[in-house]
Amino acid sequence: KIVARDFVARQPTTVRVGVVAFSDSGFSTQLPTNDQATILAAIDRLQPQRGTSVANGIIVSLNTIANVTGQEPIVGFNDSGSSELPPAPVPVSAENSGVIVLLTDGENNMDPDPLAAAQFAADRGVPIHTIAIGSVEGTILEVNGFTVHTKVDEATLQQISEITDGFYFNAETEEDLRTIYESIEPGFKINKEETEVTAVFAGFSILILLIGGMLSLLWFSHVP
Repeated sequence: KIVARDFVARQPTTVRVGVVAFSDSGFSTQLPTNDQATILAAIDRLQPQRGTSVANGIIVSLNTIANVTGQEPIVGFNDSGSSELPPAPVPVSAENSGVIVLLTDGENNMDPDPLAAAQFAADRGVPIHTIAIGSVEGTILEVNGFTVHTKVDEATLQQISEITDGFYFNAETEEDLRTIYESIEPGFKINKEETEVTAVFAGFSILILLIGGMLSLLWFSHVP
């Protein structure tokens, strides 16, 4: 929570941040906003739960972004990773670009398949930056009175980031996380495409002719 708050504080006021919590399901605890006090309050309310469905966390995040960008929501996402509605990509712009920053140990013990969810993000042009919390060796934690053995699933997190053209980071300390956050900058992808410019030059030529005609009329009282 401390480092998540630090990440929010680093964001420009023009960047809207939403908060999605996930255990056996996903839930949007805060819609994207640039009101940092509201975002921080949502982070403070988070509590550890049993179960981890990374896929549901990704799908809820995508639908939260879709709510802002006007995309069709993903519905009917089931255990096989299929959906009733295909992704509906929209052009990336300053108003509708989105990025998911996924903080987790990556140990997925609930359906659906997180890689299928990652493919939805890739189809919608939403990068997922995965940040591994914990160690690959693992450790024992006490969560809500239960003893839980947890370790980082690097392979899954790396695949999620690769599928979505995001970045994978491994952080074991708060200092590492702060360094990672500094490297995650809001931005856009620009795809270069060839464009027919004949009409532009033709229009420019007509403009020159019109200007020449006006000057001739002013100086010589007739148009050549």
